[in-house]
Amino acid sequence: MDISELVKKDCCGCSACMNSCPRDCIKMKPDKEGFLYPSVDEDRCIDCKKCERVCPVLTKRTADNRPKAYIVRNKNAALRKSSTSGGFFAAAAEYVLSEGGCVFGVGFDENFKVRHDVIESIEDITKFNRSKYVQSETGFSYRRVKELLEGGRMVLFSGTPCQVEGLLGFLGRDYEKLYTMDIICKGVPSPKFWKKYLSWHEEKSGRGIREVRFREKTYGYGSTTMRVIYDDGSQYDEPFDVDPMLQFYSKEMISRPSCYNCKAKGKYRRSSFTAGDYWYVSGAAPRMDDGIGVSQVLVNNEHAAAAFEKMRKYLDVEELDFDRDSAINGGMMVSSAKPSPRRDEMFSDLDKLSMDGLQKKYFPSTFKLKNRIKRQLRPVMYRTGLLRIYKKRMRKKQSEKGMKA
Repeated sequence: MDISELVKKDCCGCSACMNSCPRDCIKMKPDKEGFLYPSVDEDRCIDCKKCERVCPVLTKRTADNRPKAYIVRNKNAALRKSSTSGGFFAAAAEYVLSEGGCVFGVGFDENFKVRHDVIESIEDITKFNRSKYVQSETGFSYRRVKELLEGGRMVLFSGTPCQVEGLLGFLGRDYEKLYTMDIICKGVPSPKFWKKYLSWHEEKSGRGIREVRFREKTYGYGSTTMRVIYDDGSQYDEPFDVDPMLQFYSKEMISRPSCYNCKAKGKYRRSSFTAGDYWYVSGAAPRMDDGIGVSQVLVNNEHAAAAFEKMRKYLDVEELDFDRDSAINGGMMVSSAKPSPRRDEMFSDLDKLSMDGLQKKYFPSTFKLKNRIKRQLRPVMYRTGLLRIYKKRMRKKQSEKGMKA
């Protein structure tokens, strides 16, 4: 089967095929929704099948290892506050960099395009720290990882489960100095929608954009607030039920088609580490629930376990029971999200309507008076401490509900 025949509901866009092609006859090109898919120059193709062998969809590889599960939080409060969850990625990156290694992660370029890149300095960890709810371009990063490993360097590669599987398929063998970290992923939103969202900010504010922060902890961990900082220092802060990027993402309208039929999810993984949020911290480890954030970490094999022991100096750690943890906090880890029945309709409107027009059509309640009042009350509740108490109480209820499930 030629790679070009992959249906869109399966192709995850990891770019392993492009990286593996000895003739460079595969290019990743965007479709009408803005997602990248392989395009093959048939005249240059020698039918070597390398692209098929490395593809994480066509060549499914499984793991049967039993992970160890932990709740962790970074001891560096500043790093944890600037992280989406508890700062585990920052700790892993600091360990690898301290060993003279390199770290691959997801950052913004100068135009806020989301791309995989590499860092070699501890000072640069914050470039990758926060989640970016957009599908990143891996480019030829797999080739660069292989070059570094072959040169004897230690490497940490972080990405979505399909991107990590793409890398492992491309490499084709184990490397003693390679560590991979995949995330507990809900789905990857459209780069085209993201571009339209950024333009909406510039048009609405009349300013350029200096910085973007998904899941800013404006009102504590779990507040899911989007922050955009403009060139003049002024900023936009809106929660997931108001901000259009977070709205359309949370309602399953803008993720890649393959995310709704994900082939890389599972309880057992080939990555070194799996990391994500842990919403039941109030029940499992109340002392760690300070409202700033914790990470759930699965250490997936013995090779990773040895490195994790060395990372502990950067971390506050509580061990979890893996089977129980998977039962109460693992839904997203093993199950694909379901697309909104209006997803295709929304994408057909994407070029026709403004961002405000899309919101008014698909989320009219955003503009209702009662919701505007709730948004105005939120900062007051935060300043008085009531919001933190409310959030902690809700996390505890969620934890108790999960424990009973």
